[in-house]
Amino acid sequence: MKAMLINNYGENAVFETAEIEKPVVKTNHVLVKIVASSVNTIDTMIRKMGTDLPLSPAAPALLGMDFAGTVEAVGEGVKSFAVGDEVYGCAGGLGDLPGTLTEYIVADSNLIAHKPKDLGMRETAALPLVAITAYEGLTRAGVKEGQKVLIHGGSGGVGHLAVQLATYFGAEVYATGTGEKQFAIIEKFGATPIDY
Repeated sequence: MKAMLINNYGENAVFETAEIEKPVVKTNHVLVKIVASSVNTIDTMIRKMGTDLPLSPAAPALLGMDFAGTVEAVGEGVKSFAVGDEVYGCAGGLGDLPGTLTEYIVADSNLIAHKPKDLGMRETAALPLVAITAYEGLTRAGVKEGQKVLIHGGSGGVGHLAVQLATYFGAEVYATGTGEKQFAIIEKFGATPIDY
């Protein structure tokens, strides 16, 4: 199968197309045909810093954490997913877990979810890591109904999801941004913009 690999780390490292072995499903995992994947800030950091960054895979590295696709095989012990299910998740690209910049991934069934029906594959593949980051930040801070919350960068990847989640939790949300475009995004998702 085709994959995009980093053969050497560094500022000028580039992804190169390569043929690698298609993975085989195993217990408590599913084999997913990837339709869309995304590149996050951590992927670019790994590309530049390599193994100086904890949990970076050894080169040649298959990066990418987020994906959306269709289940092609289900391993023993998997009860929540079936062949043909559309799924998404954050399930690779660190340590010894192969990444998502390829055609297939064997993903731990605990690290994936059914794809929202009202989102396309591309939109869904952009969600996992930024949504997890926003959710973890808000829940660790104990955000709840009636609180006032300030989110910096409310129109960015993590920020716009944090705005939506904090609003969902019942908080009164304010978010920093600059310019009409960013303000429009912040307001669209339920927060009061603050110009920085």
